[in-house]
Amino acid sequence: MTWRGSTKEGGWEMTFHGTIEEVAAQLRAIEVSFTWSQLQGQDPAHGKRTEASNVTCAVDGTGLSGAPLSQVWQIRNNLIHAPGTCGVEGGPGVCSRISCLGHAAAWLCNDSPSCIHPRCSDLATYIDGIVNECQESREGNAHGQGGWVSGQGSSTDDYRVIVGYDDC
Repeated sequence: MTWRGSTKEGGWEMTFHGTIEEVAAQLRAIEVSFTWSQLQGQDPAHGKRTEASNVTCAVDGTGLSGAPLSQVWQIRNNLIHAPGTCGVEGGPGVCSRISCLGHAAAWLCNDSPSCIHPRCSDLATYIDGIVNECQESREGNAHGQGGWVSGQGSSTDDYRVIVGYDDC
């Protein structure tokens, strides 16, 4: 994933590669006290979010099992506070892991032949849709997280967000 954005209002646009957590670590290497929350309010389109109109649970062919719900919520919160864009190379079918925490990950998949750069904060609304439609509760699960979720959300923008289990 390629993140493009600024760490200061009116500042220079920067580009970093990796998951949103790896990008935050790279930004902390530049500015030790960096957090995504210090940038809240910088996204000019905040509040004008795209929502997933098509959610599919337990996506066939991905081999993904459910991710711990509490870690999926952390991923969602990291994305919603990250101004800037999360980019993926041209597809179709090119996926890039945009976030990974513990045993949960999110991928952005591009179904367009051109590169895409949706706002990272928009991707959080796809995760909201996946959680709302696909969460499961399991007794005695292996990671003690209570709920689990696996699925994908898409819209008419030629990209998909997938959430599922991964070892981070």
